Amino acid sequence: MELRWLGVAGVELRSGGQTLAIDPYFTRVPLRHMLGRMQSDERLVADQIPRCDYVLVTHSHYDHLADVPEVVRNTGATVLGSANACRLLAALRVPTRQVRQITVGDSLALGDFHVEVLAGEHGKIPLTGLFNRPLSRRLSPPLRAWDYRMDCCFSFLVHAAGYRVLVGLGEYPQESPAADVLCIGVINSPECYRSLLRRARPQVVVPVHWDDLFRPLSQPTRPMLAPPAWTIPPLRRVDLAGFAHMIRAMSPATRVVIPERFHPYELVEIVAYPPKKTLDSARR
Repeated sequence: MELRWLGVAGVELRSGGQTLAIDPYFTRVPLRHMLGRMQSDERLVADQIPRCDYVLVTHSHYDHLADVPEVVRNTGATVLGSANACRLLAALRVPTRQVRQITVGDSLALGDFHVEVLAGEHGKIPLTGLFNRPLSRRLSPPLRAWDYRMDCCFSFLVHAAGYRVLVGLGEYPQESPAADVLCIGVINSPECYRSLLRRARPQVVVPVHWDDLFRPLSQPTRPMLAPPAWTIPPLRRVDLAGFAHMIRAMSPATRVVIPERFHPYELVEIVAYPPKKTLDSARR
């Protein structure tokens, strides 16, 4: 199986000639345009994910969902998400036959992939009351950033080719099999990571959702501002090295792979049996 980090929270998995994408987002609307209506960059989306069989959506904020309609239209993929995600996709004119509502506890047979839908946990964000409330009764595309509102959040345990990849934070039951690879964001509390590492027991942690989502793909990747971003002085960016050292201190047998955007990682190369006590950085 192969894993690609797509930038922001996006993860792509390939196995047996099939492709599963989670939260693909490429358009990266600039911060100065956030008050206006958002339009996907159709060519950019098509270039970055030319083929796809299934799309999973962890939650329905714009940086997880806004480009999904273009992915689905370009590739014919089936998209699976919450009630809010499904309603937003309908408003964005995604064909009903390609949309499927899911809920926590679902077990999904998706071609070469088997997916367990688990409860997810979303970190604290500014203006949470704007982005986490009922959807507007009238959704007229193109939508605005605050039209993409979250009703619930999922994490996904993906089984394929003998590997288990857990994407997202959440209630991962201790009685479930451990994950080989854990893809998680970088701005949650140490207590959250300590609990998750104890329950998931991953061999490899891959940090995602750490890059500046307002910076276009044409520019080099840089870490996003660390919350609270409005603290002045000084503005700080996410410390990836600090995150990696924290994970290693909590779980010395766990390897941390800081991914390079769009670089394909063969799991047979990054998952070791037994795990190695090493820290990897992407090529820069």
